[in-house]
Amino acid sequence: MYIHKQNINLTIFYTASYFGKKTYQKQYDLVRRTIESFDELTLISPEAGNYMDALDQQDKQNITDQQLLHYEAIKAGIRKADATIIEVSHEDLQLGHEVSLALAQKKPILCLSINEDFSKRIHNDYFFGAKYTESNVKPIIQDFLAKVRERSLSKRFNLFLYPEQIEYLEKVSKEHKMNVSEYIRRLINLDKKAAEHKG
Repeated sequence: MYIHKQNINLTIFYTASYFGKKTYQKQYDLVRRTIESFDELTLISPEAGNYMDALDQQDKQNITDQQLLHYEAIKAGIRKADATIIEVSHEDLQLGHEVSLALAQKKPILCLSINEDFSKRIHNDYFFGAKYTESNVKPIIQDFLAKVRERSLSKRFNLFLYPEQIEYLEKVSKEHKMNVSEYIRRLINLDKKAAEHKG
C-alpha cells in the first residue's frame, strides 16, 4: 500500500552572489523571508548567517583559510539539503559552480532572477528556473517545494523488458552517464516537455 504524506520536513540551502549585494540585497532578503515563511522547512544559508553550521566541528578547526572555509561550508550546505535555491540576478562564476555542485548530487535546484527564466536555457531534470517579482515569488517557491516533496514520495512499479531492450538501455544510459532508472525517467520527462510544448 502506498501512503501519501502531505507534509515532509525539507532542508533548503539558499544562497546568492556576494558581489551582487550592493544592487540586489533587497531581492535577496525578499527570497529569504519568503522561504522562511513556509512551514515544515529548515533553511541553511549565508543570508541567514547559519551556513557554517553545515560543517563538521573538525573541519571548522582544521581549515584556517577563510575563503576555503566558506567554500567547504557552501558544499556541505548543498550536500545536507534536500534542495537548493539560488538568487542569480547578479550572475557570477561561483554561483554557476554551485549550481553544478547541486546538479551533480541530483539535488533539485531553483534559480531565481528578476531578469530572466534560466530554465529556458538550461535543460536538466533537476534544474528549475523562474523570473520573479515581489508579487509572484511566493507561489513560485511554493510550487518548487511541492515538486521537491513529490519527488521524495516517488513510487515504484515493476517493468518487464525483453533482453535486447535491457541491453540497449544499459548501453545508452552509460553513454549519458546515468543508471537505467535515471535514463528512463529522463525519457519520460523529455516526452512530457514535448507534449506540453504541443499543447
